[in-house]
Amino acid sequence: MSMKLNLKLLATRFFQAEDVPSVSEDGVNRYLLEHILRPNLKGNGLYLGDIDFDAFDAEDVPVLEDYHDSLFEASRALSQFAGTVDRVPPVPRETRAFC
Repeated sequence: MSMKLNLKLLATRFFQAEDVPSVSEDGVNRYLLEHILRPNLKGNGLYLGDIDFDAFDAEDVPVLEDYHDSLFEASRALSQFAGTVDRVPPVPRETRAFC
């Protein structure tokens, strides 16, 4: 079965999409998000002595965990989409597309 991908429509949809986070940050403690999770996701080491434990409560940790899980699921969905696009074979065109 041959799959076709309308790149013009795809590009239009991307440009029409709102510039908002793919996963809602509502309710996530800002300190945990900005100083713990994001640096950690970028590969920056985290030392126990660097954590300001007064900046969050125990109840904030499960919310951060749920947010992290949602990020993982969004990443997995994007990876699946990219894999699908990658499997679409190129189709010859009558006009030159690249110079």
